[in-house]
Parts: sequence; structure tokens; C-alpha cells
Amino acid sequence: MPTIDDIARELGISSATVSRALNGSRLVTADVRSRVAAAAEKIGYEKRTIRRHRGRAILSVKLVLPRHADPERALFYDFAALIEGLRRGFTQCGLNLLCEINSPEFDPYPHKKGGDIDAFVFAFQRPSQQALKSLREHGTPFVVLNRSIPRLPCVAADHAAGMLDLLDHLRSTMGEIHPRFVSIEGLGQIHEERLDGFEQACRRRGVSFDREKDTVVVHDIASIQQAKVAAAAKGANVLVCVNDIVGTVVLTELDRLGISVPEQVAVTGFDDSPVRRLSRPLLTTVSLPVEELARYAATRLQAEIIENEAPAALLRVAGQLVPGESTSAVPPAQS
Repeated sequence: MPTIDDIARELGISSATVSRALNGSRLVTADVRSRVAAAAEKIGYEKRTIRRHRGRAILSVKLVLPRHADPERALFYDFAALIEGLRRGFTQCGLNLLCEINSPEFDPYPHKKGGDIDAFVFAFQRPSQQALKSLREHGTPFVVLNRSIPRLPCVAADHAAGMLDLLDHLRSTMGEIHPRFVSIEGLGQIHEERLDGFEQACRRRGVSFDREKDTVVVHDIASIQQAKVAAAAKGANVLVCVNDIVGTVVLTELDRLGISVPEQVAVTGFDDSPVRRLSRPLLTTVSLPVEELARYAATRLQAEIIENEAPAALLRVAGQLVPGESTSAVPPAQS
């Protein structure tokens, strides 16, 4: 049976170069890869598909993080939980984790001699079409974290399940509710999925909610001021905020307006982000399971790289309801 050494002798190059070319390494040129492929076909070489030895592999994974124009976006999640989840997911091998900041000019392969990357994780963002094209050309596994994009491997939060948990909590603590949904521009898919989830939850539980009339979307965090909040609270007894940052600012403005929370109006957030700890009263929220999202993403990449499994479709991971003080009144003292 022909070997890579036979191909090397045929072309007058080293066996190491042949091996790199057959494995799609960026350390050899496209011309060399083409010549090696032609020579392999000529002499009848067949590449064996084998599993990378468990426990001995050290995978190089590039974590691509978003650059936020608005500073408060950095408060959405715990970066340490993201790293820990990735490390927990790669159970069968070592992990060499590299980080890079995304930009419109981001290139997964900026130069040939930058070292081989086994996989990419795009966290909290959609990869550009150019990046996707490059990844597909090189055949490198990747996962998109906390986004759901058709035909791409994604691990995302189950926003609909979280909104249903929030609604059930509100109904159990308040009885009849009259909600408004409060959000900000620029959240894109996250806004749509959480609003869709809340609307579906209301429909399932028979709660009156008009998507057009009962949704308040402001331009940015700075635009959440007394007049906007007063208008949103008028006729409502619950303000369901798209995330904890919005919820925390809404609580501040309600306090300035002299509107008591939760006695006059309840407030909820979403994400259980670090900023929630600063809210007064403490926000009721739903956790964004960052560590679990990262762990599942790593497990899928590991299976694809080591077990030669096909890329998996969208996976949804549910968070947990985290009750706070913003949705239930303090019970009277016992005599």
C-alpha cells in the first residue's frame, strides 16, 4: 500500500511536508497541497481516518470575543465562567486556549506560520461571511456560542423556557398580571428571541399581552429615564426587562419616581449578570448558563475533532429562575 514516503519520493519533498499538505496545514502553500493531492491520486494513496489518541492530544482552540461599542455590554456575562466551561468540556485532551477580539477585518488565518488552530469558538456574536468562508475552506471545526443561526453549529440559551419560568413565577406571587416588555435597540437576535419567548409564554398561560402596544424599546441605556419608565409603568404592574442592565436602571428610575417595587410594580431582568448584584431591590432574573454553554460547545468540538463526528445542529441550554426582591413583597413580621 502506498505511503506518504512514496509521495515524498515522487515529488522530491519531505515526508513531513506531505503529511502537512494531506492534513490541510497552513504551513504549506496551496500549490504544494495541490501537487501532493495529485501525486497521491496517481500512486493510489488512501489516507486512513484514525482517531487522535485520547489523553495525549493538546488542542489549540481560538476563542473569538466581541468588541462592544457600549461599555455596559461587558457586564452581560462572567468571562471566567466562559473559560472554565471550555476547560471542563475538553475532558479527553489538553487545551491550549487562545483569545482574539473580533472586528470587521477578522481573519481566522492571518498568516501561514501562526501555528495550527484545531477549532474556533465565536462567543456572543455572529461570524462574518468572510470568516465562515475561510473556516469552511480550511475545514476547521467551530461553534457559535449564544446565537442560533440556521445551518451553523450553535449552542444557545433557551430564552423561551426562561421567559416561561419568569411568567409562572410572577403569576404564582402576584396572581393577575398586566405586563410590559422593556428593551433597548441594538440587541438584535437576543431581543427578538426573548420577546418572542415572553409572548409565547403569555399565550400559553392566558395572560393578556399585545406585542405592539405592550413593548417599550428605547435607544440605549442612557435613554432609560423617568419619563420613559413612567410611561411604561402606566397601566402595568410588571415590567419585564430584556436583561439585568435594563432592569437595574429601570429600578433606579422607579425609585426616583416614588413608585414602590414590588408593591406597586414588579420588575424582572434576565441573564443573572454581575451587574444584578448592584440592583436594589435585588432583581428577579433567569440565569444565562454561560459555563454550561461553553462546556457543551467544547464537548461538541472534542467529539468532532477526536471522534470524527459530524458537526451537531443547534443545542438549547436552559437557565434557572433566580428569584429576587423585585417581584414579591416582604412578608409581614410574625408577632
